[in-house]
Amino acid sequence: MNIPTSQTNPDGFNSLPPNQKRRMRLIIRSASEAEIAGFLHDDLQPKTALNPVYFVTLALSALLLGAALLTNSPLLLLAALLCAPFNAPLMGLTLSAVIPSWGLMLRSFAALLLTAAVYFGAGWLSALAPSRVSSAAKLPFLHLLEHGWLEWAVLLLGSALLAAMLIRQRETPRLASALVTALIFFPLGLAGWALQSGSPYTSAGLLLLCAAYAAVALLCALVTFWAAGLLPRRTAGWALFILAIGLSALALFGFLSTQHHLSQAIAVNTTPPPVGTPTQPAAVAPPTRTPLPPTAKPATPTANIQNPLITALPSITPTPTLVSALIRSDTGVIVRSEPGSTASVVTYLNDLTEVVLLGERVEKDGMYWEKVRLQDGKIGWVSARFLITATPAK
Repeated sequence: MNIPTSQTNPDGFNSLPPNQKRRMRLIIRSASEAEIAGFLHDDLQPKTALNPVYFVTLALSALLLGAALLTNSPLLLLAALLCAPFNAPLMGLTLSAVIPSWGLMLRSFAALLLTAAVYFGAGWLSALAPSRVSSAAKLPFLHLLEHGWLEWAVLLLGSALLAAMLIRQRETPRLASALVTALIFFPLGLAGWALQSGSPYTSAGLLLLCAAYAAVALLCALVTFWAAGLLPRRTAGWALFILAIGLSALALFGFLSTQHHLSQAIAVNTTPPPVGTPTQPAAVAPPTRTPLPPTAKPATPTANIQNPLITALPSITPTPTLVSALIRSDTGVIVRSEPGSTASVVTYLNDLTEVVLLGERVEKDGMYWEKVRLQDGKIGWVSARFLITATPAK
């Protein structure tokens, strides 16, 4: 394929000298339809092909990820990342809108689901091991649950670099691919672990997080292709592009509606149980008889006369000491009518709001719930991890 330029160049976009590669966008814009089609089919599409090496490295990476979850070993997690295959499904979906090709889109989407299932299954099987190091109540590698602005920024940067380097380089950009794989697929292993360990809400939150990551990465790669001059072609290409936007919006909506489960899982596994349980009442000494003065002569007791000093003492009933606590959550907490994340909402409390613990604690949905009395007298249940002990209530 000849590139429109004033000097003789090797055939193919990726055979250009470095000084001309820096002007790749201008060269693509000035190329003919036949030259662009040849570049897409001959240079880019082979990089997204699913060959036996992909499936072998996928199985090895998933095996190492499962071992890392089992032993809570960062070294094995790094090894799983280094063995991860090139993210061909994501790039295949991106390329399918530019070529365009419904067949490539379906193959890439099926490969994406297969890859996700393999990593999910690795985590699920690891949680079945009877000799696992981590406790069922604790999740390993909690950083995989993080979903703040830093993770989203790294995802956007990694996706853009992956798409840009795929266009500019002859070799597949495996470093950028490993970065995107760590964000999209590795949390799926933790989702499988959480499901088997009895935390379905955490598992569902991780699944939706990975779906949102994948959709946003696809959209970012499409925009990067567009910026390089490779716009979606024909009606089918634009249909795939619009479909990607719709899937991204749907995945983000699903993630935002369940992200509190991930925040709760992080708090449960990093914060020790609060000291917000009621204290035991102090032991009360039983009433004793008051002795008579030494000089006094006691009256002759009869069967019908009782000692007035004894009968006059009131009975003492021990009462528990209520403990007040403070809400500790930057975004506030939800007070529910019953323990459980699906119970009806009573009200919302802001950070550092004081409540009174009523001494009832229930475990439900993988977390502990405390019964509290609010300042306005309302009674409800709050997740115990958002409570810190203040001072005994007056």
